[in-house]
Amino acid sequence: MRDSVQDTWPIAPGSQLSPKGWPGWPNGKRFAFVLTHDVEGREGLARCRRLMQLEMELGFRSSFNFVPEGEYRVPFELRQELVSNGFEIGVHDLHHDGKLYSTRNGFLRKSKRINYYLKEWGASGFRGAFMFHNLTWLHDLNIQYDCSTFDTDPFEPQPDGVGTIFPFWVPRAEGGYAELPYTLTQDSNLFFLLNEKTTQIWENKLEWIAEHGGMALLNTHPDYIHFQGSQCVGEYPEHLYASFLRKVRTKYGDQFWNALPKEVGRFVNSHREVLRLDSPFPKQPGSHTKPVGYKKIWIDLENTPHIPFFKPICRELERRGYIVVLTARDAFQTCDMATAYGFKYKRIGRHYGKNRLLKIFGLLFRSLQLFPFVLREKPVLGLNHGARAQTFVCNLLRIPTVMVMDYEHTQVLPLVKPTWEILPDVVTSDGSEASKRRILKYAGIKEDVYVPEFEPDDSIIKQLGLNGEIIVTVRPPATEAHYHNPQSEILFEILMDRICKSEGVKAVLLPRNGTQKNELITKHPEWFRASKTVIPEGVVNGLNLLWHSDLAVSGGGTMNREAAALGVPVYSIFQGKQGAVDLKLQQEGRLILINSSEEVCSKIEFLKRDKSSPPNTTPKQALQDITGYIEYIIRMEDRSR
Repeated sequence: MRDSVQDTWPIAPGSQLSPKGWPGWPNGKRFAFVLTHDVEGREGLARCRRLMQLEMELGFRSSFNFVPEGEYRVPFELRQELVSNGFEIGVHDLHHDGKLYSTRNGFLRKSKRINYYLKEWGASGFRGAFMFHNLTWLHDLNIQYDCSTFDTDPFEPQPDGVGTIFPFWVPRAEGGYAELPYTLTQDSNLFFLLNEKTTQIWENKLEWIAEHGGMALLNTHPDYIHFQGSQCVGEYPEHLYASFLRKVRTKYGDQFWNALPKEVGRFVNSHREVLRLDSPFPKQPGSHTKPVGYKKIWIDLENTPHIPFFKPICRELERRGYIVVLTARDAFQTCDMATAYGFKYKRIGRHYGKNRLLKIFGLLFRSLQLFPFVLREKPVLGLNHGARAQTFVCNLLRIPTVMVMDYEHTQVLPLVKPTWEILPDVVTSDGSEASKRRILKYAGIKEDVYVPEFEPDDSIIKQLGLNGEIIVTVRPPATEAHYHNPQSEILFEILMDRICKSEGVKAVLLPRNGTQKNELITKHPEWFRASKTVIPEGVVNGLNLLWHSDLAVSGGGTMNREAAALGVPVYSIFQGKQGAVDLKLQQEGRLILINSSEEVCSKIEFLKRDKSSPPNTTPKQALQDITGYIEYIIRMEDRSR
């Protein structure tokens, strides 16, 4: 792990260069030594007084950063006690959920709440959860300083180090704020991710910082410091931290300025013309810009809906510095679509039909086929949308898995239960396969991840020979799925008969595989006479087809939800147990459920749709929610190793 970043961590070459005109630290001190603590949960809150007492006994003062609207509330008495003893209070994110910077509008809304707590607590400093940062947006906060960055740390979710061991000024037209990067690796990364048993890395880095007259800023978490009783996983003993502070005091005596962050902020403000950095995202020589590239996330594509869904997720994860490796099952045009979307993947295994015994055999055999790939790539996480073989292999190899699901009635075998689940917020956790504490919820529906990126292409009109008819895109029922109800096939056939008998109406039929296509052509040749029904040759962009349709009717969930996300009239003939997402869409009037042959004729309207207005391309929260959760999960799993 460390070999791949040894050139830029724990020391980034060039980060020791002091700013031109550097005034030196107050009172001629050799270097600054700043202690901060992020209090993430209730356990950390309960340990604040013990940590305060420890530091007081050793002659240090620090800042405690509290989450205003997290899983705890900060008692006024605790804040008052800390301040009266010479400590500082700071604001740590708002909810500590990794979503603060998901959207600009969302940040603006949350900034008002953060500013409220800054004023209420008498705080002047801020730090984002997981060290997420946007130095431009932070101007919306009424802060004297921020401390959400670092000189170099490739182990962070947003690993773009600022490349300096000195604080700096982030200006704007009027005013600005001081940025205080941490320069000693966080305790969570040191003891859990890197599995260090001593503080030698801290000590070595501190000696280097002192030599160059920089700022040693350390961030620790009372949540992870074990003070008494039985030590739990994800904790380190108090004596490691206490011993480090004693060594600092013994070795450096009065050579350093043990400043509170707000004192450093005032110092930077008073020298802001010298310490000013004009770029909103400063980069010093040697700044670590290559992210956590050694961390591989393995995504397994088992079905066609997985392709558009994971496309923006892959892009976002790669933007954040992860390597994404892909496998694809040769089934339902999955590989053809993955190729069309530009994915680089390894084709492994195939589908074995609807026979239950063959399904089990197929699961075991494909799992066996996946083993060499996994052992070679060594991913830190398996990510899927219901890929059982991946989950099975990862469980055997003790690799954590994340299953993103939106249908709660899927049957899951005991050996293919995921470590974590990410669900739409309308889905209850009752039927989920992961432990209750490992279920995370995202806003909206999964189609919100990729539909906002859709751009219409009218070449499909010529490609399919569409000539102004009312176009009905039809997806047959998934006859090989375990949740299939034969009643949906009856409704499907009634629908197709009605389309073929209706003047000026044309069906674009999307069979799920070659077998289903051949069966339909053989059984119902009348549907295809006079081109009343067309089946696209090869892979088509499903969203583009839906957009150029007047309505859609499907026996499965994904196409229905895509149509709903695009605002296309859509009807579901699915007769299995309805999921919470579809029921929610029905309640919102975005999806009509068809439950009988009579309703096929009475509810489904063959009407032309106005396509003059462009599709809504406003980004939705779902993408940032899901990718934020994935990073959160990786951090949690790193700590538990």
